[in-house]
Amino acid sequence: MRRALIISLAVFALLNSTSKSNAGQTTKLTEFASTLKGDYEDFYYDKDNLLRLGIGVAGAGLLANTSADREFQEYYSDSLNSRATDNASKVLKIPGEVLVAIPALIGADMLLEGTPAGLWADKSLRALLVGGPAGLIIQYSTGGGRPKEGDSRWRPFKNNNGLSGHAFIGAVPLITAAKMQDNLYLKSLFYGLSFLPALTRINDSEHYLSQACLGWYLAYLSVDKVYRRGGQGPQFSLTPLDRGGLMLSFEKSF
Repeated sequence: MRRALIISLAVFALLNSTSKSNAGQTTKLTEFASTLKGDYEDFYYDKDNLLRLGIGVAGAGLLANTSADREFQEYYSDSLNSRATDNASKVLKIPGEVLVAIPALIGADMLLEGTPAGLWADKSLRALLVGGPAGLIIQYSTGGGRPKEGDSRWRPFKNNNGLSGHAFIGAVPLITAAKMQDNLYLKSLFYGLSFLPALTRINDSEHYLSQACLGWYLAYLSVDKVYRRGGQGPQFSLTPLDRGGLMLSFEKSF
């Protein structure tokens, strides 16, 4: 996330601009830009979606600005962290590495266009582009620090770790894969795997619980918006109610 993400996605745009096109035909770049514009409108102009994001940020704020983050970090370090978790973390954090995830998705989108894998890569890239600006704003505006730097309390614009970029980037492709599954077991498996990049950041003392969870939650909201625009598969949504509480709804197109 940050410069590497912007550069990689710019390369994606340039590469796609050379796709097959004749005079009078809309290039793939134009189509992608038009689709992305719709994704942005759906994400940033939807009051309900912004409210959901706000609820997630508020929840992270409660963890970050109380002793909860520190206590969880101490518990994990003292009771759960081990050589085995450190070794596992080296592998499980790879999906969240921007210089691994983005080129892999770009390659899949270009080489496997028209296949389920190509569709997965396309939706994943769109979700990263849609959620990326919100993630950067949250990172800097909250000003959260890493466990190695001190506590997690928010000090606006004093730091840039209020949200885990690893958790966000690593979760997006796996949540996208989960959304594309009809089989409940596979869907559950991919959702479970989507938490692992975030967990590695806690294991490595690179991010607090609030920061890792917020990164995952932003990934979920971003993928959900992109996937809904495709009109494919069943959808679950969590909607805040006017008088308090939340409503879980299920929707499927026939």
